Amino acid sequence: MDAVTYPQPPVVATVVAHAVPVQFDNSKAENKELLSRLHHIWTPDLRVMDGSGSELYRWDGFLPPPEFIARALCGFAQAHLRRREFEKAEAIYVDVLTRFSTTYAAPEALYYLGVTRYRRDPQSDELLSQWANLRSRYPTSEYRVKQSFKELP
Repeated sequence: MDAVTYPQPPVVATVVAHAVPVQFDNSKAENKELLSRLHHIWTPDLRVMDGSGSELYRWDGFLPPPEFIARALCGFAQAHLRRREFEKAEAIYVDVLTRFSTTYAAPEALYYLGVTRYRRDPQSDELLSQWANLRSRYPTSEYRVKQSFKELP
């Protein structure tokens, strides 16, 4: 694992609070088949997977500790969302927005906070409310563009 990010205590605390970390050395022959099945292309290659090996979230490439933590938390939240554990997902997305509001992952957290609240209660106006918040807080983000279909005539 990367010598700069992974050993940092806040990074370690975040990962072990939400996951069982596993590392495979892509230079070792014994890992070649597994990495091929995972369609590994670049390092670091980070994935949130369930106990059966189903991938729930992924990203590639180095991130410094605050960006890594925010991205990992979004991954853990997305895993909860995919398992319909809405309260857990919501709590993590709110945490990202509270502690890491200036990171690249923050717009993703706000986008999926709206999705999480909508999936929990389709009658609420939380989806559009959070997406309006997204438009104002992160107007140039990819996630702002993803929600822009709501503005089409």
